[in-house]
Amino acid sequence: MIGSVRALTGASWFRLMVSEVQALQTGPGTLYLLVADYPALQAIGGSVEITLSVVDKPIIVTRGSETVFYAIDSVCTHAGCKVGIYSASSGFMQCPCHGSRYNIQGQVVRGPAEENLASFTTDYNEGGELRILLPGLPVDAKPVSLLVRRSDGIRLKLTFQVTAAQRYCLRYRSGSSTTFETVPFAVTPFGPVSQLEFTATGNGLRHLYVDATGSRGFYVVDEIE
Repeated sequence: MIGSVRALTGASWFRLMVSEVQALQTGPGTLYLLVADYPALQAIGGSVEITLSVVDKPIIVTRGSETVFYAIDSVCTHAGCKVGIYSASSGFMQCPCHGSRYNIQGQVVRGPAEENLASFTTDYNEGGELRILLPGLPVDAKPVSLLVRRSDGIRLKLTFQVTAAQRYCLRYRSGSSTTFETVPFAVTPFGPVSQLEFTATGNGLRHLYVDATGSRGFYVVDEIE
């Protein structure tokens, strides 16, 4: 089992609420983000709020330089309100409830808050992937791209690691109590959803595309023995 895709219970599929869970583990988990998926992060000082089904509270991610990113807890340390994203023009993040301000690193620059926002370790690689270590996250998770939304449903793009010569298929279930069923997929963004398995020609990342007609569920890329 390579990974699964899920949305919040009761909520429809949509871009930043969908995640690929790569592996269960003990201890801190890692949230993987592709910076290219977030237009605001292309510029130094750009900031976004990340909200995912596997993360309890929104995270504010801000680009400090070409290679440095800051990941900050969005919960104000004064009264628990949600802090806004970083403003490059103003030079701070501000809480809308009582006006507390924090700098790009989450440090208090104006009260009434007295404690800094919690910050998380980040690592950015040359491939454009940002890794955020989250102590309370029990999984390694990647956001999954919502490729396109249509009147009759949406198409999801699933990205995962493959091993050369290994065969794979895609399975789906609509809820935690239902069984997984093999479903067809496309191998190109807008190609026909008609393939039931494929064999990897090399090691590395591979993309599959699937039309999700239900409002929520779980997708698993499975190795075929």
